[in-house]
Amino acid sequence: MSEQENLTPAMRQYKELKTKYSDAILFFRMWDFYEMFWEDAMIAHNVLWIAITSRNKNAKNPEALAWIPYHAKEKYLPKLIEAWYKVAIAEQISDPKLKWIVEREVQRVITPATLYLEWEEYSKENISNYMISIVYDDSRYGLSILDLSTNKWTTSEFDTFQNLSLQIYKISPKEVILEKKLFSDDSIKDLLSKKYSLNIYYFDLVSDYREKLINHFWVKSLSWFWLEWKNMAIKSSSLLLEYLELNQKSNLNFLQSISYETYSWYLDLDESTIRNLDLIYNFATKSHKVWTLFWILDDTKTAMWTRFLRDSILKPLQNKKEIDARLEMIDEFLKLPVLLDKVQNHLKYVSDIDTILNRLALNRSWPRDLVNLKKSLQEVLDVFELIEKEGSEKLKKLITNSE
Repeated sequence: MSEQENLTPAMRQYKELKTKYSDAILFFRMWDFYEMFWEDAMIAHNVLWIAITSRNKNAKNPEALAWIPYHAKEKYLPKLIEAWYKVAIAEQISDPKLKWIVEREVQRVITPATLYLEWEEYSKENISNYMISIVYDDSRYGLSILDLSTNKWTTSEFDTFQNLSLQIYKISPKEVILEKKLFSDDSIKDLLSKKYSLNIYYFDLVSDYREKLINHFWVKSLSWFWLEWKNMAIKSSSLLLEYLELNQKSNLNFLQSISYETYSWYLDLDESTIRNLDLIYNFATKSHKVWTLFWILDDTKTAMWTRFLRDSILKPLQNKKEIDARLEMIDEFLKLPVLLDKVQNHLKYVSDIDTILNRLALNRSWPRDLVNLKKSLQEVLDVFELIEKEGSEKLKKLITNSE
């Protein structure tokens, strides 16, 4: 009798799902627990410090078993993700009270860039949730960058690996998707894994990459996004989209736009400058927060503006008109300290609206999300009413022009 025939129906189900998601830890829902078997159980034991047991201890080769309560998922998930593992969540999709075997399906795969979508607490310390994809062909690199905190999606092409690596250094992505043919490219692997300590996943496109983007955006041509002749940019973006669709198993229509980034609007800061000026990382304190320029300046009241501040430090504007517009608005608020204080007090109660909207779009929201969204939108309306009532004419005009 084969090993497969010796397995119970539930364990055969587990084996089938594990084969499909062999590169992830499988959380297999069994009643009120998530169970992990064999090599997954050993990893859970080592990373989560949970006990190893077995259902059939008297068998010749009893399977290793580790489990966690399903309601404690939020406690254990970050630890596995921080240890560079992906986690596939297999839920029960049929009524467990019925007599026949309960059906189970993987609902989503959780990765470093998508962890914050699981629970509100995960996003509190996250400045950004960048995921990037890289492709290469004909001496040209394609890079696609998606910040799942803001849904800002950009793509670029580079002639040199040096220019590509600089952009990766600036954004510090949570995870990197490489097309599989780059597996043998040691220069990329060394940069990402050794120098930047990033999570790398290999993935291959199944569909036609140009048609993939055209169908996603419901357009006839990619010229609308200035991408029509940017083959590497299109390919890297399609790679990222297909990877995200496969893992999230949800409609991604909330990703409604993409732009080709030339970086011509920003002052070009090289890696040495960013590092030596302690802009976002201090080597003495080994921290992204303590004793950096970002740490000193960050007195923002909302998660959205914290992300905006960090991006502004790494990508300073060089367009004088844009710089003057920002300074004018700051100057107008400083002339009205009472109004500024009232606005700041309202902003303290604004939640991360971008993150809440993403969870809603993916059907992954909690009742608290809806309450926080309602409160946040009311606070934002109160801010606009305050400015309309107490602000100067110039400030009202600046606010209107910036919307």
